[in-house]
Amino acid sequence: MNLARIHSKPNLYIKSLEKAILDTAGTFLLRGWKQIEKENVEIVDDTVLPEILRIQAEGFEKKRRGEIIKDSNKFRNIFYVIKSQNKVVGYCIYHLKPTFSRRGFEKKAVIYSIAIDRKFRSKGFGKRLLEESIREMKLNSVLTVFLYVNVNNTPAIKLYEKTGFLVVKEVENLCGQNERCYKMELKLF
Repeated sequence: MNLARIHSKPNLYIKSLEKAILDTAGTFLLRGWKQIEKENVEIVDDTVLPEILRIQAEGFEKKRRGEIIKDSNKFRNIFYVIKSQNKVVGYCIYHLKPTFSRRGFEKKAVIYSIAIDRKFRSKGFGKRLLEESIREMKLNSVLTVFLYVNVNNTPAIKLYEKTGFLVVKEVENLCGQNERCYKMELKLF
């Protein structure tokens, strides 16, 4: 093992370890998760995964196929598809993040990925999927929802703003190499 290589990228290893710990803690938050009845919105199962991957690939330049597949198993209770005439037209997955504050333990959520098939955009599917997910988060005492969106994705930014999200800061290289994105936040309580 090359020690110089390990010392040259300690932040990468620390961030990977931190992500693994938070994801594991997030799965524990799913215990006792209450789901709501949603019209044409269903939990992901293996049969719809190819459609999700197709929609994800057309919506994002940076493909995360492996992460989507892994998350479809780990976070199945909070990974949804929306259908129109029994056809998958979009999906939404979020992660739960435990945080500690002066008030004690709090649940936060990060919308990891949301996308709608190009042929079905601007027809209310994204809005309905987002609103149903937020309604369920409220039921489960999630205090705050975050998401990251490319600064050039005006339609998505408008949708998030209509839903109540506010831009809290601009970050670089999170949405892709040499790309800027907004961190947006929605306080639920």
